[in-house]
Amino acid sequence: MSQTVTIEIVDTAVFRLLRDLAAMSLIRFAPETVSESDMVTARLNEVYANQDSSLDPGLALAQAEAIAGEDW
Repeated sequence: MSQTVTIEIVDTAVFRLLRDLAAMSLIRFAPETVSESDMVTARLNEVYANQDSSLDPGLALAQAEAIAGEDW
């Protein structure tokens, strides 16, 4: 593994950790000001900190082909 890839992985892990800590601190320290959507976001962040959320390559290709002729 190259040094660049290692740094990118660590940067991503640190970013996720900081994001999750920020979301959890909102819920723990200011529950009266946290909206339901903030709580949902915090929970999703917990789940996706440990789960891959990328599209299946075949599905991504099928989706790209389905919209290939569309104007965006």
